This record gives sequence, structure tokens and C-alpha cells, in this order.
Amino acid sequence: MPIGFDVQTGQIVRILPWAAAQNREGLATNALAKAFLGSLGGGKSFSFNLITFLSVLFGAEAFILDPKAERGIWKERIPWLSPYINVINFTSEDENKGILDPLLVIEDKKSAKKLALDVLTFLTGVNIRDSERYPALEEHVSLASEMNGGLLTVIDELRKTNTPVTIELANHIFSFSKSSFAQLIFSDGKNYQSIDLDNPLNFFQIEELTLPDSQTSINEYTPSELLSVAMMLIFSNLGLSFIRKDNSIFKIVGFEEAWAQMQFTQGKIVVGKTIREGRAKNSASDIITQNTDDLTDEKIKNNIGMKFAFRSTDSIEIEKTLNFFGLDFNEDNSEVISSLDNGQCLFQDVSGRVSVVQFDSMSDELDHAFDTRPKMEEVHEEGENETN
Repeated sequence: MPIGFDVQTGQIVRILPWAAAQNREGLATNALAKAFLGSLGGGKSFSFNLITFLSVLFGAEAFILDPKAERGIWKERIPWLSPYINVINFTSEDENKGILDPLLVIEDKKSAKKLALDVLTFLTGVNIRDSERYPALEEHVSLASEMNGGLLTVIDELRKTNTPVTIELANHIFSFSKSSFAQLIFSDGKNYQSIDLDNPLNFFQIEELTLPDSQTSINEYTPSELLSVAMMLIFSNLGLSFIRKDNSIFKIVGFEEAWAQMQFTQGKIVVGKTIREGRAKNSASDIITQNTDDLTDEKIKNNIGMKFAFRSTDSIEIEKTLNFFGLDFNEDNSEVISSLDNGQCLFQDVSGRVSVVQFDSMSDELDHAFDTRPKMEEVHEEGENETN
């Protein structure tokens, strides 16, 4: 499928995102995962959107974490695709209470218990070396699961046990549950409605998501930032369940703002597992993020197939990107990355070939749908409001 053209030769560049898993000759990797790296505004989201859109036209299914809520507009701007798009917008309205409760959102009980424990240990800061609080938390998560309850059930059972440790844990967890935003993940297990993922294109959005700055230490996260990252962890686990569907269908899981969950242990583990299982499950895990270091370690980097690096002017980041591509860090190669125009990237395919590619949807309709820039009249109006 065509994604654009080679800047040097002018030839159309075509890719097959599922080819790496088919044991074709001449491939340097059998990894299906893709990485989209680069500074803000360089074209990461556009390129990912185009590849995902074309893959779906070829019969793929996609599960996209859309924390900036940029893709719901596709239903309006690509009306003929609208019946195949499922935009799940998790607002804090009463109808969505508990819809992302980790004990309920995953069908497999064992996986659900692990997810609930991961979420609660992340929120409370309890770790496995805590000989009092961790066993208590694990025990009451298991108890709530056996009762077909949710996180509110965990709180209730901790209080019923009525020891200083369990009361402290119950109060700590309850302190997160009081905001309207947090009600998405807290449920008593009654009247739970499962999330529908039967459409080819599934976008997960939360209007009130507040992701921390990538430079902020986890110890400095606000309660809303902790909850936001916890929800990203839940989404990632849903993505893992998604890739385990029918192996005859090529699937894409898109991790927008991937750094938010890959900088802490629980998030790194689930994203890494989704990437590693991809080949066996005929699925690509696509990482959209700003820096090469967001890929966290060599195990994840070694399981990336196609690589797309967009413009960067940071010499340290350029060196890391070139190293990721297996290229020399020299003046010429650095100049290539720093001088890329919008929509251009350094691209390495699954055969190991490298070139500069200009992404081109060849469609005004798609360009309009994928455009995430604020309209000038909207910016002008906002400026006037701030002035008045």
C-alpha cells in the first residue's frame, strides 16, 4: 500500500505492515511493531493515521489509544468510513461509572486480578517489598474478584477486615475514588456493561485525561495525573486482550503518548508484552512518542520492525535515533534528521533499507481528517477572549 514517495528518487514508497511475520526472504526482522519518533508537529500522528487507515482498508482491525481525542472527527470528515468507526469517549457521566474498572474490563479473571493489583499499587505507591500492605492488597483484590465485584468492593472488604493496615489502604484508595473522573474505574460490580470492540476501527478517548509532563518524576504526579496514567495502563491491557483475538486478522494497537505509561514498571511490562506477542498474534504494536529513550530498553527496541524518525534538532536525541537505526552518528546523517520538513521522516523498512520518505495521503479528504492543527480562526477567537 502506498504511503508517500522517496525524497531522493521520487519513487512511490509502498509497505505491507503484516509482511514481517510471513517469513519472506530478504527480511532483516520478523517484528511487526512500528516506532514513530520525533518532535511535536513533525508528522508522527499523520503518518501513523495514514498507515492505520490503509491497513484497515486492506482488512485489518485497529485499537487506538487517543488521549488527545484527535481522531473522533474521522466519523464526520470521512463519512463513508463512519459505520466502521467506534469512538469510545469515556466521560464522567453516570452512564460510564465503573466502565474501566480493572476487575471487570478484562474477561480473564487471572488477568483482571493482576491488572487491578497493578493499578492499585501504582496509585498507592505500594510495592511487593512492602511485607504488610502488599499482601493485604493482593488478598482483598482476590476476594473482590471472587465476589464478582470491582474496586469499590476491594475498599469495602479492606474496611471489613478492620486492621490498621487495611483501614489505611482503604482510605488511601477511597481518596482517589471521590472525583467524578475517577468514577470510570471504580465500580461495585453490579450492572456492568462490557466495552464493544467489534468495529474495524476503535478509538479510546477520555476528555478529562491529564497526562503529566514527560520530565516530571512519578513522585511529583498530582492525583489526576496518577489516575490518568492508571487509565492508560488499563487501556494497554485492553490492547493486549485485543491482539489475542482471531489470528487470521491483522491487528494494530496504537500507543499514542506511549512515554506516559512506559516510564513506570507496570506500563513497561504490558506494552513490552503486547509488542513481543505481536508476531504470534498477527498484530502490530505501534509506539508514537517523542524520544528514542521512551522505548526504555533494548528488549523493546529489538522488537521494533519499521522505524519512522521525524525532525529533531536535539543533537543528543539525533545521536540516539541514528544508533537505533544502526547508522553512524556523523554530520551528514545528523543533517538529514535536523533538516526534515513536516511530513518527512527517516524510514527503515523490515529489510533494513533506509531512506527519507515524504508521507502523502494523495487525498484532500484524508489530509483534512488527519489534520490536528488548530484552525486560525479558532486561535484568533481564543486570543480575543483572553484579551477581553
